[in-house]
Amino acid sequence: MIALLAWGFIYACAAMCGIVVAHFVCSRFAGHEDGPPGIRLHPAVPIVFFALLGIVVAARGGDVTQLGTIALLGVPLVGAWYSDARTGIVPDVFTLAPLGIIAIGVLLHHTWWIAISGIVIFAAFALAATLSRGRGMGWGDAKLAMLSGAALGLPVSLLTLSVACFAATVVSVIRTRGTQPIAFAPYIVIAMFLAFGVSIHG
Repeated sequence: MIALLAWGFIYACAAMCGIVVAHFVCSRFAGHEDGPPGIRLHPAVPIVFFALLGIVVAARGGDVTQLGTIALLGVPLVGAWYSDARTGIVPDVFTLAPLGIIAIGVLLHHTWWIAISGIVIFAAFALAATLSRGRGMGWGDAKLAMLSGAALGLPVSLLTLSVACFAATVVSVIRTRGTQPIAFAPYIVIAMFLAFGVSIHG
């Protein structure tokens, strides 16, 4: 029990780091006029959510490497969630930095399937961003989806992003009848966290 609470605390700290970085980055720019309107997301929401994820993956028997990797990924993922919710923008620091680290790992360990998964996912979302001219799908979302593909693998990522797209569509129809853009990163991040919780096991 103590170990589970300890991992929950570690994950909460990781989420707090992501929010602190998001506060610093978001203070330097304002959202786009044609972007999704910002919402007042309380920092406790992603912190508690990620802390619960830490407890879940620890209870499911994840090893230290798995738990530590997810905790580290939580910093940029929570940062992207918070930034997009507040400003409608996913800063590159939350996507390109972890993607760069993953790229180094791919080159060192020759795990080309990780790169292929990320590229395939990115291609699909980049097409959507191009066709919608950044309104229906932003480039920050496409890069975040690429991170999902690299972190989860192609099959799991496709399912995860499908769930995120469905949830975002339902919420958009309910809230604005689909007439206004909404922040998509929170749905991607939450879906990724749920995928981690389900897929990690001893």
